[in-house]
Amino acid sequence: MRMLAVAVMAMLAGSPAASLTLDAAVLDEINYARTQPQAYAQVLRDYRRSFRGLVVDDPADPGYRTTVEGVRAVDEAIRFVERQPPLSPLAEAEVLTLAAVDHVAAQSRRGEVGHISADGGSPSDRVARRGGGVYVAETIAYGSNNPIAVVRQLIIDDGVANRGHRAVIFDPRFRHAGVGCGPHPVYGSMCVVDFAATRDGRPAPR
Repeated sequence: MRMLAVAVMAMLAGSPAASLTLDAAVLDEINYARTQPQAYAQVLRDYRRSFRGLVVDDPADPGYRTTVEGVRAVDEAIRFVERQPPLSPLAEAEVLTLAAVDHVAAQSRRGEVGHISADGGSPSDRVARRGGGVYVAETIAYGSNNPIAVVRQLIIDDGVANRGHRAVIFDPRFRHAGVGCGPHPVYGSMCVVDFAATRDGRPAPR
């Protein structure tokens, strides 16, 4: 499935079909990192070569970007995935996907950022509105419609002191996920990923 993410690298998310493919490719890339973390380290090493100080110009995701930490965060992420035990892949779950898509739809209209909706709803609230439970976690990446860059951003977690997005991606308790990607009026694009131990965010049976 890794080939799906590679095939989408040059795609823009401008059409509904491309957007659906991006969603699937992001989940595929997350699963690549989870199931083959030592191999995934090479993705980060390749990315590291694109830095000049705090500025990165990645040929796979064109456009100069200024980072907070520069290669320090990349090096730390490399060390992390090199030590990370392989995990099971995440299975796509409809309720989680619908909740992720709902958040993208709202933020793409109003240009908001973050995990809290304009009405004060949390990721748990959005999953519950779709008929699920509240035991969920969420990551959001802004600014890229390249699945490799989206997941790389979450795993490096530049400027995020607790590396919370990375911790969610590599949490062994999570077995299911749903992805929603779409346009964003400020950052161009965004991808939301909702995670849970069960398909609907309800507690796993004991």
